[in-house]
Amino acid sequence: MNILFNLLVFSLPFGVVLRLGVAPNVYLYPQDIFAGLIFITFLVHLISKRKLPEKKIFILASMFVSAGFISLLINSSHLQIREFATALAYLVRYASYISIIFAVPMLKQNERSSILKKLMIAGLVFVFFGFIQYFYYPNLRNLYYLGWDEHLGRLFSTMLDPNFAGAFLVLILILVTGNLGKSRLLLLFPLLTLIAIFLTHSRSALIMLVVAGSIFLITNKLYKQAIVFVAVLILGLVVFSNTNIEGLNPLRIASSEARIKSAEQAIEIFRKNPIFGVGFNAYRYAQIRYGFSDSDKTKLSNSDAGTDNSYLFVLATTGVVGFLFFLEFWINILKRIYSDRVVFASVIGILVNTLFINSIFLTVIMAWIFILAGVTLSKKQ
Repeated sequence: MNILFNLLVFSLPFGVVLRLGVAPNVYLYPQDIFAGLIFITFLVHLISKRKLPEKKIFILASMFVSAGFISLLINSSHLQIREFATALAYLVRYASYISIIFAVPMLKQNERSSILKKLMIAGLVFVFFGFIQYFYYPNLRNLYYLGWDEHLGRLFSTMLDPNFAGAFLVLILILVTGNLGKSRLLLLFPLLTLIAIFLTHSRSALIMLVVAGSIFLITNKLYKQAIVFVAVLILGLVVFSNTNIEGLNPLRIASSEARIKSAEQAIEIFRKNPIFGVGFNAYRYAQIRYGFSDSDKTKLSNSDAGTDNSYLFVLATTGVVGFLFFLEFWINILKRIYSDRVVFASVIGILVNTLFINSIFLTVIMAWIFILAGVTLSKKQ
């Protein structure tokens, strides 16, 4: 298990660049393989030992996954066999990543304590990749035919998307800042990470940074530092913004209009399937069925599998039934991790960020958050 966690952690800096296309619109990442092996190992351990940590959270997670499976079965008549299998694969992937929370207690105490250091090292590598990309690979114009946006002049690192990169960078910044040692050299890492966040020009990442940073500082009663934090954010926004370029303009409206349209479509799909949704994750095929997309476009798109707002995504794919289990799952996570300010701020931050981008279902972010939650919960046990 320790080997699997090490492989998982050190696969995170590579983001989505090592993905392998196994079928149309189906991609396999290295972290998927390691999360899947952790899932299998955990199940074997659970069956043999019959000892379950965090029973309530486990039941809520299982109920959400079950609701997703039931919603998929209910909507199977609308899906071809290949489409059903693809959607089911997404559900199995999510179950694998959730199992990380319950697999962490299987690690020895020294292995659990060292995993945070390994996460910070992985985060440092991701930041390094980001700056290399920003200076030597400033846009994705040559990958436009594969469904990626250009993102001209923005830092997107190995995520190939500045918004997801920004959210991941905020998580890295919170963890590193909360675990700084006495060495002044360590201050360079948070500074570089903060600059990298500004270079993504991601408004959703900045909102996440404001929320998570404020919660972290206030819960630790660092009120003077909170004032400095706000001043630095304002200064950074002024220095790094460029109102003459659409992608670098914090007041741009094109992306906001696209998100509003995406939300309207998700609400319409949910309105027509309020109880169990259209199936987790058959959202791509529901968009085609309701005329919001076409099969040719969705073959190329890297975003048609979901909608920008994760809560609307859950409502549309699992209905009210799945959504209630989803909310209860995260509420119980927050209750259990509240005493750990770093992890609490991280989870609150991603729960806010996922209002704007579907970050809470991104493999790299799922792995990061569930590892942090698992380590914190294992301490309480």
